Amino acid sequence: MKNILVPISFSETSKNALQHAYVLAKQYGATLSLLHCYPAQKYNRKYDFGAIDYDKGIKQMLINFYNINIGNINEQPIKLLAYPGSVSEIINQISHKYELLFLSRKTGFQSKTNKWFSDKIFYFTTKSLCPVLLLPTKRDDYSFSEIKNVWHIMRKENETNLVKRELVKLKIDPNLVVPKSLQQQTFTSAFWRNIVNYSRNHDAGQLRKIAESFADEHIDLLILVNHRKGMFERFLKDDTFQIISQFDIPILVLQTKYGEA
Repeated sequence: MKNILVPISFSETSKNALQHAYVLAKQYGATLSLLHCYPAQKYNRKYDFGAIDYDKGIKQMLINFYNINIGNINEQPIKLLAYPGSVSEIINQISHKYELLFLSRKTGFQSKTNKWFSDKIFYFTTKSLCPVLLLPTKRDDYSFSEIKNVWHIMRKENETNLVKRELVKLKIDPNLVVPKSLQQQTFTSAFWRNIVNYSRNHDAGQLRKIAESFADEHIDLLILVNHRKGMFERFLKDDTFQIISQFDIPILVLQTKYGEA
């Protein structure tokens, strides 16, 4: 892995994403690209840099943000990106140049379905042309080298080869992958059985069982494959995935090229 893209909004969530992306970048010797997008119309812009060009002002803010949360910016290869326009559209335009898009998301299971997988994260994920790592904000540290248990939610049979190929690139052992499906009939995991049952009947009574059974699971990474854009978007918006995404589980979304999977 040579290049990691991290959108920065100067929020606590992007601070968390930056800190974890920095650890992975050091592990792989990768360059971190910090991206901030702003409105094209001057009257909609949040910051005032006076006579300084807006791009330059944003890049200085990125430097300051990095220095405060990581340290000396000269100790790690960094690129500063400032673009007018929406973040999701810029991601769609430039993400093919990267091996990983790093995002951080809020988690927290509730007694009813809440839309914790926000619209912002949804659009970033579906617009990306490179793999997306969605790491919960509650994680103190995270390293691919320490992964022991990987779940792959299979939605098509021919996803397996793509998953193996991409995990090798990330130096994750493909043999750690345990395939899961919402159509399966037998289970070794109570947590997954309860999720599948909920996907079939949407019985609110299953939510408590799901929350309780999660305590017995230790999932280091959950993999999804984005193929056939419309179907993938519907899957992410479905109540079943909304529940899964509320838990403290890192999610890796792999992208297919035309003709794959």
